[in-house]
Amino acid sequence: MRCRTPPASFFWIVVLCSVFALTLSAQRNKKSTEEPKTQVLPLPPDLPMALEAETATLDFHISPLLRTGGLSAQIRQSLNDLIRDTKGETIVKLRAFVAGAGDARRVQAETAEIFTEKKLPLPTVSIIQVGALEEEAAQVVIEAVVSTRRTLNSNGLAFFSGETGNPYTQTVQHLQDSAKLASVAPQRMLRCTCFISHIDNAVGLRAALHAAFPNSAINILQPLRDPATDGTLCEAVGQLTNARSEGPVVLLKNSRTALVNSPKLVFTGLQLTFGNFLDDAQEAVVRLQRAASALQPVEAPIEINAFALDAYAGSAIRKKMTAAPLSTFTVQTIEGLPAIDATAGIEAILAPNVAAPVTIAQ
Repeated sequence: MRCRTPPASFFWIVVLCSVFALTLSAQRNKKSTEEPKTQVLPLPPDLPMALEAETATLDFHISPLLRTGGLSAQIRQSLNDLIRDTKGETIVKLRAFVAGAGDARRVQAETAEIFTEKKLPLPTVSIIQVGALEEEAAQVVIEAVVSTRRTLNSNGLAFFSGETGNPYTQTVQHLQDSAKLASVAPQRMLRCTCFISHIDNAVGLRAALHAAFPNSAINILQPLRDPATDGTLCEAVGQLTNARSEGPVVLLKNSRTALVNSPKLVFTGLQLTFGNFLDDAQEAVVRLQRAASALQPVEAPIEINAFALDAYAGSAIRKKMTAAPLSTFTVQTIEGLPAIDATAGIEAILAPNVAAPVTIAQ
């Protein structure tokens, strides 16, 4: 039987198929050995340094203390709790108090991420590290200023800057006296924040405040892990029963109280200083003023809070805040700030388009 020789075309088809198979195999091997491209994640959006809101619509909330989870988990849960409790209304200002050794900067990152995911306006934020919270397992508590869709404060608000005393009951009494002078009924106190040198009896401390101001949101903090002295500083905000006729911003003489019925208020985030000298403080004050004036041209100070690692940094800020009446300025020594080399931070509540407050005797 005669064998037939394959045609030449068949030979070339076999050669081409072999070349194609070898090329495909080489490409596959090359892909498997290539380094995967690094995924570049977008940076979180910057939080605003100042925001304004209508005074009549403001409400005040404090996140519940948590007993489980690490710092990041507690920050996320606290933010979600506040968003849930405020029912999607606009959160203007967050003030986070962080305890423990976690990175306090996580507050800013988590806030930007969660608010962006939920398509909510970004708030301005202050972050302060303290020595302890009421619950040993709690690592963060967050205060929120909320601009609601309702008229809640038709007669305005009273802001009580740091009342001090020792023992703790003396500070509470001073706050009660100031509320009485401002004609703020105990039931109309909205929020009270107290810095206690030692939280030895958190239940008793909270009970005393609740008895004095039964409807107030209460926040009790130990500012330092190992305080050198005893003492208490409390600040608060309440609703005015009657609008003041003297002006949109009224300061009570010989008191640390500002009565406010201006249409709007400006809330700033914490501006940090990086040294104890006057020039260092001046830089932070200028940044604070620039952020606020970008919203409105003129602001009367309502409350100026400085959080410092020592008395020198706080004193430098006070010397540079010459426009702020002494009764509106408070310095609190704290454990730390969200920058390793920061020495102090300053935040403010200001009344836009009010040239100067009116001071009256009460």
